[in-house]
Amino acid sequence: ASTIFRMGGMTKIMGGMLAAIAFEEGVVRPSDPISKYIPELAAGGLTAVESVDGVTVAKPVKRELTFWDCLGMKCGFSSSQWGMGTMSAAAAISPADGVLPRLAADKCSSAMTTAKDGKLLRPAEWLGCRKQIPLIAQPGGRSYYGYDYDVLGMALARAYKKDAETLMREKIWSKLGMDSAFMSWLRTGTSPKGDVAEIYFGGQWASDVSSWDAAKWNLMGSFNYEQSDDAAYPGVSGYGEGAMMTFGDFAKFLAAVVRRGTGVNGSRLLGETVWKWFMTPTANSDEGMGFVPAARYIDGTGRFSDQSVWKWGFAGMRSGQATDSSSFSEGGEMAGQWEGAFGTIFKFDVASGLYGVGGENTVLEQAMTQPGAAFIKENFNRWMARLARGQSKAPLASPRPQYKADVTAKIQKEFDDWSRANNDRGVQLVIGNAKTGEQQTFQAGYAAKGKKVSASTIFRMGGMTKIMGGML
Repeated sequence: ASTIFRMGGMTKIMGGMLAAIAFEEGVVRPSDPISKYIPELAAGGLTAVESVDGVTVAKPVKRELTFWDCLGMKCGFSSSQWGMGTMSAAAAISPADGVLPRLAADKCSSAMTTAKDGKLLRPAEWLGCRKQIPLIAQPGGRSYYGYDYDVLGMALARAYKKDAETLMREKIWSKLGMDSAFMSWLRTGTSPKGDVAEIYFGGQWASDVSSWDAAKWNLMGSFNYEQSDDAAYPGVSGYGEGAMMTFGDFAKFLAAVVRRGTGVNGSRLLGETVWKWFMTPTANSDEGMGFVPAARYIDGTGRFSDQSVWKWGFAGMRSGQATDSSSFSEGGEMAGQWEGAFGTIFKFDVASGLYGVGGENTVLEQAMTQPGAAFIKENFNRWMARLARGQSKAPLASPRPQYKADVTAKIQKEFDDWSRANNDRGVQLVIGNAKTGEQQTFQAGYAAKGKKVSASTIFRMGGMTKIMGGML
């Protein structure tokens, strides 16, 4: 069976595309207030942190949150992992009025995430708590990596009068034939369309861990998918980190991005004009993303890099930046990439037609490393450049032509050698060219105890889903 991976933060690019689709269809406008669809987040009931005479305090927000704010990560819904630490750590740097220490001691201690104890938080519970927590900045202020795309997805779903997963499936997944995709939830009695990759943590499969302390279990809670009797998807939205699917299905989405909004199967997601907008920054071009672990509210100075900028659920090149001529990507403004917290990464470059997605499914280990993800990231551009030079140059056709065998064999050997040297850890990478129709899967090792990684392995995309929400 195919392997299903958790995509983590790579989910955001799908959220970004969904927003673009909604703008094109006229269902919502970028300037529309989020509170039009989520009244719990009206400006009158929110506060944001500010520094006053060197003291961090909570002040009323100065205006309504908008769809554009959330696309640019400027709604202020900071994450429990990035920039704030855990809820208990956040309490130690809370505003002077003591809001966070009080919330940390009651039932709202999980409101800094979107899942708890292996289950999705329901919107009413999440909103009821989250609106009490000060935003990390005033609306439209600085970009901070957090749960803005989860809020974006909830608002889009309510605007369309559908649940968030159904909306994503109708507007993107079904059109592109992404049959394995789901949003970390399945109705009782149904099964994933593939083998879900097992989380690897601290040198152990999750199923071999006999007990977890509270911190580890809360972390693991957001990594599992829930099964319940709910009639429809019950979570906040999942557009920030919740997608699970095969890398092959995620590659279908990337091919549509590279093909200017149209899938390889001919399905149209976006028109040319809105697609070009999808490639432009949603955050100011001169600022980075504030998401440094343990950073204080006001003092965090985290940035992507000097060359990148936040777009519609992914990081893209800034205008006029020099590029590496030996690299497959980052050759201009029509290129992008992002990573998921579970060890996944994607890249695409419109000019060359190349795209790729891969990685593993692990939790950051004690040394804050994910070996499989590091292996993919270290070699990604080299492999892409090598395949670009070794293309068969065949026109787009069905079935798809393959890259030259000698080139792919050498890359596959690298995967085999790396996995054997790392206790058969499972890794997979799908690389394709949307112009020629060529696509190749490289894989090695085990995705779960006793189950090898396969082309249909389902991974969790995490934050990589954000780009899909942006296109909607």
